[in-house]
Amino acid sequence: MKLLLIKSMVLLLTAAQVILGTPTVTVIAADLMVYPTRVVLTDRQRTAQVDIINSGAAQATYKITMVRRRMTETGDFREVTTPEKDEKFADEVVKFSPRQVTLLPGGGQTIRIMFKIPPQLAPGEYRSHMLFTRAAPAIASLPEQEDEEPGVIKMNIVANVGISIPVIARHGELEAGTTIDPASVELRQQGGKQQVLAFTMLRNGTRSVYGDVAAYRGEEKVAEGKGFAIYTPNTARKVAIVVQENTRLRSGDTVRLVFTERDEKKPLAETAVVLP
Repeated sequence: MKLLLIKSMVLLLTAAQVILGTPTVTVIAADLMVYPTRVVLTDRQRTAQVDIINSGAAQATYKITMVRRRMTETGDFREVTTPEKDEKFADEVVKFSPRQVTLLPGGGQTIRIMFKIPPQLAPGEYRSHMLFTRAAPAIASLPEQEDEEPGVIKMNIVANVGISIPVIARHGELEAGTTIDPASVELRQQGGKQQVLAFTMLRNGTRSVYGDVAAYRGEEKVAEGKGFAIYTPNTARKVAIVVQENTRLRSGDTVRLVFTERDEKKPLAETAVVLP
């Protein structure tokens, strides 16, 4: 059996039967620091910058692209293959430069971002994700000749890990509201004695929300979680926050849940429930 290795990192095998040996997988960490981790552009604030630093021990090249991702109700992201009716994407209205950088260890680079507003742009929130990927070969090495077995192909595969941050462009007068569904609040036991407060947040309006959640029993803060988002067009987000180790909640306790948008002081949503 012959192995055809194409220099463009594409492996083509045409055979009736192919036996693959167990591949050796190497994970390449991003070794990249990115700040800020979220970019919001508006009609008044049309430019922004993201600073990246190579925190690794070797020189590295990073490719920078814009990708389309959809958030699930649990906060995971999936690639968008077919846009939904109300989805708008920032890669259509946002430009950035550079698109590839090579950094020495400890070296940094500023990525400049601009919101280009074309005529007749529909009001709304446009979101894509800026992806930073370390350039690496798809196949790191092939087995030594003496280690090869007849009819078996072995290879060392490099799994390339990237970092992505949301880039949001808002056009027009947008607003958003949030509520916490009291019927969804549930106290769960997780991993032995660990308690978790789970509930559902609901979003309405024309823009996404992003902020922090805290739970109180009286004046005592018993749990908190930071950096929860509900991105358009999603209207719901399932949230779970860990109760502090020195606190035990019980059935019948009254718990007040508060959601506050980042950099705001007034809560956007608040509800009090008696734990079942």
